[in-house]
Amino acid sequence: MHSRGGMLRKMTDIFPFIGTRYNSRLIEDMKQVISPWYEMIPAEKQKEYRQRHPYNILHLIPTFKGVANEEYNDSYLRTASLIQTWRRDGILVNDNNKSFYLYEQTYAHPLGKSSEIRRSSNVGGKVRRGIYALINLNRQPSCRMRVEGSTPNLGGAFHLKLLRATRCNFSPIPMFFHDPQGEFANTCDEVTPARAWEEIVDTNNDTHRLWVINKKDPIARIGDFFRKKDCFIIEGHKRFEVSLTYRDEQRETTGRPDGLQPFDYTLVFLSSFEEGSVSTMPVHRVLSAELGSGVDLQEVLEDLALYFTVTPVKVNLKKPDTAAEKILSILTEKGKKHHAIGMAFPDGRAFILTLKSNAKIPELYDEETTLHDAAKQLDVSILSHYIIRQCWIGNPEIDLEEEDILYFEDAAAALKHTVEKKASAAFLLNPCPMKQLTEVVTSGGEVPPFAVRLHPPLISGLIIRDMSVRH
Repeated sequence: MHSRGGMLRKMTDIFPFIGTRYNSRLIEDMKQVISPWYEMIPAEKQKEYRQRHPYNILHLIPTFKGVANEEYNDSYLRTASLIQTWRRDGILVNDNNKSFYLYEQTYAHPLGKSSEIRRSSNVGGKVRRGIYALINLNRQPSCRMRVEGSTPNLGGAFHLKLLRATRCNFSPIPMFFHDPQGEFANTCDEVTPARAWEEIVDTNNDTHRLWVINKKDPIARIGDFFRKKDCFIIEGHKRFEVSLTYRDEQRETTGRPDGLQPFDYTLVFLSSFEEGSVSTMPVHRVLSAELGSGVDLQEVLEDLALYFTVTPVKVNLKKPDTAAEKILSILTEKGKKHHAIGMAFPDGRAFILTLKSNAKIPELYDEETTLHDAAKQLDVSILSHYIIRQCWIGNPEIDLEEEDILYFEDAAAALKHTVEKKASAAFLLNPCPMKQLTEVVTSGGEVPPFAVRLHPPLISGLIIRDMSVRH
């Protein structure tokens, strides 16, 4: 699927909207109906969330495990019907006025438990804060990017089919802006009451607070603030591309290209780079078995040795948890001084690829590449453009299909997938620091899709944006 998107700059306007929320009068325990962002939940874990409550938000997200092909599309239609049933029964209700929604999330670092952090910190863990709002897709600069690959549980057309069937944004696209003087935080403190409209402590002991900002003056102040800001996509490229594709489809279907229709807008979550409250997690790559057809692994290793020190790692890939832990530990240490990437083959061999100190990074890229210099420094860019395209495939200009690459947050799952002969190679990465990502976008570059996963993931179930609601 060809997709358009990447960096959004010069966002001149954000817009309030009428949100759809759970009716807290009917849902006694809100923590049982929310969940992490559904794309980040493994299939086996999704079942657990669905079993927590008959109105858990994941009941609105189709699942296809064990579903016959002829029933595949019906799953989306069932989701659309279920939304209407929940509305009719009063489970989902609309706010009365157009609003911005201020969201605050207190959470633990992914490598530690929330209770441990709270015992060691006076502020009760890390805090992430931002605004749910709409942006007008018509006002964004035209740019094109091919988003290759998909997550293991969601096929490439998943988001588009879900949007077509439901006309709903279930999760926002995370976006970031610079606020070195803390003006955004000060504005939020001034326009919101001390008590949140909704406060939920979830099953991980993380706290979620939501304020509904629906008064004229606060809405104007927040709108004025963002009118001066450039905003950037770090994660969520695919959903942005889907929003653009759906907009174009609807314009053709309805004959309304005026840029003012519900499909011309999409839901975003805006937060500041300067808060430093968001951690980055690596997204590992797995190449499909088809992409390994005809590849001479020894020749690949020899090509890699031109710029990388290729070091074998003694691990048992049939024990993926232990193997992943060892490889990631080595990557962490090597990554302090060098670019380092882990590589594993289904025959059980594993390697650490360490970029040689005398290697010149520009030489790793084809002359025709339009990648910004700052983006060329990212491990994910080196992996995609040099290791995969040049050394593995032998064609730096090739357009890969979505099924050619799978993305895993869990390194052990990536190794397991590979060793079970379902793939031709796995590549494990270090997390890319937010500071490095910030340098890319502020210098005019684009962060590659699936460069990182942000922690904490935004929660699903607090706010739904339904295009069928009159605005």
